[in-house]
Amino acid sequence: MSEMQKEWYVRVLKNDMANLNALGGPEKTKLMNVLMQLRKVCNHPYLFEGAEPGPPYIDGPHLYLNSGKMAILAKLLTKLKAQDSRVLIFSQMTRMLDIIEDYMVYAGYLYTRIDGQSDGEARDVAMSTFNAPNSPLFVMLLSTRAGGLGINLQTADIVILYDSDWNPQVDLQAQDRAHRIGQKKTVRVFRLITDESVDAKVIERAERKLFLDAAVIQQGRLAEKHGNSLSKNELMSMVKFGADEILKNKEGTITDADIDSLLTLNIKRT
Repeated sequence: MSEMQKEWYVRVLKNDMANLNALGGPEKTKLMNVLMQLRKVCNHPYLFEGAEPGPPYIDGPHLYLNSGKMAILAKLLTKLKAQDSRVLIFSQMTRMLDIIEDYMVYAGYLYTRIDGQSDGEARDVAMSTFNAPNSPLFVMLLSTRAGGLGINLQTADIVILYDSDWNPQVDLQAQDRAHRIGQKKTVRVFRLITDESVDAKVIERAERKLFLDAAVIQQGRLAEKHGNSLSKNELMSMVKFGADEILKNKEGTITDADIDSLLTLNIKRT
């Protein structure tokens, strides 16, 4: 996380301190809301009203310096552009896509976008423009759920999941946009996760769900529905995870490591 992200993470926890310490424990809906706010911090503090410096609002390095994920994304895109790769970036939050779009304009990358607001015609135009031979477009931005069925983007060879869905199947479906008939390159998938935060816990739960689904299907039984909803205790442990570390140390820890060494390290960790 950046310094600004840590400040906002603490601010969210402090704002909801009364709810979290309520007698008998907080209500489940309030916990879900805290969790959602913390996930927004992990993505970018500018998702909160008043966080971005301004007015006037000016695109600049602050767009990526104030978020750990954006800092890595900026490094990654520079490297991928040099390799002539073509990239799909997925996020669940359309507001997050707006911020990434601002960065695309600032960095001078050519891009197109599909989200829940795009009608059928706009989706077809974006798809055909991106897939056209010798297309100048480098990036396509998609909202995870809107970029689902019926979208074939086999000319892309990189998928970046900026944030992850509670349901791992949704992320897999997003990745499948590039794994289509006609794909001539190896497709690589990068998932951005903010360390020591709720982000890591969401991934952990999604991985566990994926494993359980596979185990159930292998035994020839249909996946059971009741295991999908989170218990109050699980939600509470997610909110608490990493909070101590962040409260102790509010200094930013955005890494200056080269993207190659980062990838090597994370392949080992995975």
